[in-house]
Amino acid sequence: MKKILLAASLAVLLPLLFSCGKDHIKGDHFEEPRFIQYAGQLVPRGGAPAPASVTKAGVTPASLNYLEFTESGLYILGQLIDGVTNYLSGSYTVSGSTYNLSGFGSVSFNNSVAGVVDLTITPSGGVSVTVQADFRRAGDTNVAYRTWTIDKTRATIRGFHSPVSADFNGCNFDEMAKFLNDNGHKGDYLPSGSLKSITFTGVNTLLFVFSDNTVDLGECHISGDNVNFSWKGDTRLFEVENGKATIEYLDGKCVFTIDAALKGSTTSGSVTFVMSPVD
Repeated sequence: MKKILLAASLAVLLPLLFSCGKDHIKGDHFEEPRFIQYAGQLVPRGGAPAPASVTKAGVTPASLNYLEFTESGLYILGQLIDGVTNYLSGSYTVSGSTYNLSGFGSVSFNNSVAGVVDLTITPSGGVSVTVQADFRRAGDTNVAYRTWTIDKTRATIRGFHSPVSADFNGCNFDEMAKFLNDNGHKGDYLPSGSLKSITFTGVNTLLFVFSDNTVDLGECHISGDNVNFSWKGDTRLFEVENGKATIEYLDGKCVFTIDAALKGSTTSGSVTFVMSPVD
């Protein structure tokens, strides 16, 4: 069982007004992500114990227990609060061995090799702390490994009646919840706000970034057109079973498709994301 969103089949997508043509394109039509040489994952050794004073109001070196730098200049920062890791996102730039993280501060380490590194964490206006961390460089290359912004979403629900579908600009959960409720299905399990982007990375992670810059982080493996993934810990989304996910490319767009059944329900359905590359 995987914790994943619902999704629609590519065959259903083609007739829709999603501004995508029908001709498949090769991966070399996408430019190489600008930050591919800096992409990788950092995990402080032994984790980072969170003092009782740490709250969601700010990240301290002691609460930071995960960092990832994506191929498209997006960083993911994990902080441990009351025993639970919360993930936040932002953009980063690199100067030498220093990564400057918008909204946080900076981190420095020897980013030329993978392995154990001395990681210096400097929050904005805070005191620097150096810890040992395991640095894992992004490995295999794949055209999917980058950040994709969501242009359009199509949701389809199936139950005892004929399938019902709706198209949305972007991915606003309030709009999707109304669609579900209007068609006899509960939509109150959806989070508020919207989904801003989806990222696949070369260290096999999947990142769903929400409008408030919080993140659902999962493990992801892509084989051809098939995508297998599961979430790490809690998720703002909901549990499904018997899910199938695929990825295709159409006229400069990425079409990410998942089809599944809701756990413990007779309802099944799908959601398809039509996405543009960040760079």
